[in-house]
Amino acid sequence: MISPVLTDRPVLRLGTRGSVLAQAQSQLIASQLMSLHPKLRVELVIVKTTGDRVMHRPLYDIGGKGLFTKEIEIALLSGEIDFAVHSYKDMPVTMPLVEAAVGKLVVAAVPRREDGRDVAVMRDPRRGPYFAGARIGTSSLRRRCQILERNPGVRIESLRGNIDTRIRQVRAGDFDTAILALAGLKRIGAFDESFMQVLSTDELLPAAGQGALALQCRRDDEPTRSLLSALDDPITANCVAAEREVVRALDGDCHSPIAAFATFENGEVVLRVAVGQRGGDPPVRRARTSVNQADFAPESLAAAAVTALQPSV
Repeated sequence: MISPVLTDRPVLRLGTRGSVLAQAQSQLIASQLMSLHPKLRVELVIVKTTGDRVMHRPLYDIGGKGLFTKEIEIALLSGEIDFAVHSYKDMPVTMPLVEAAVGKLVVAAVPRREDGRDVAVMRDPRRGPYFAGARIGTSSLRRRCQILERNPGVRIESLRGNIDTRIRQVRAGDFDTAILALAGLKRIGAFDESFMQVLSTDELLPAAGQGALALQCRRDDEPTRSLLSALDDPITANCVAAEREVVRALDGDCHSPIAAFATFENGEVVLRVAVGQRGGDPPVRRARTSVNQADFAPESLAAAAVTALQPSV
């Protein structure tokens, strides 16, 4: 039976970027909502963002990850859309970005996380991803510093674009390897183990929020908040909160190569952190902290991880 909050809201407008991945993620959430509420209809509204328009320069040169979210926040504030689905790793920790949105927008739900690891897409799998002189395509400073620390003989070159474009450039020989998030590949059905290698978190620690989605809406829109809350996964939400608190505590920005990844292991919450030099060079400082699941508080676990990093400064 349809929830009472839907009686006057049979259609929800879901704001999404126009990329194949963004639309796939938004359609996934739309389908889950409509499965829970068969009389509800969710319409996708494409919002063009600055990050989608400027593709020839690294994000850290043009303003950082917020370039994927600012226009969507504006659309939320104006009432053009009712909620949005973001890749959580692309949301700056200083959300919202639009000054007028402070106190007016909220992340209403964080659904269960997809696999947060990275993947090496290889032109020649027989040689592996990091052979001497290999051209590695990535514009992520987090990936750059970790790869160079373990593989100083490779060359890191800037690579942006949607998933299909990046894969195509590797297959065409423009790069020997490209590093992509496994979650995105899986969500659009593009993961192919014949030329892709999943990287362990020991090899390449993910970004804060990688693999997770954030459902954002207006704070005063109680009907929509109520709908979205049904998709919230507290474990994912708390793990991502700890990861993002690490970035916030380290005053991270688009020039800060910070990795943070929290997992539940044998009754404990384990938080791993890796921090490279500003600009994306080694060495990389690392920390691992854990706490019993019953005592888990995102802020305190993040604080412990940041403290563990300090002696190596």
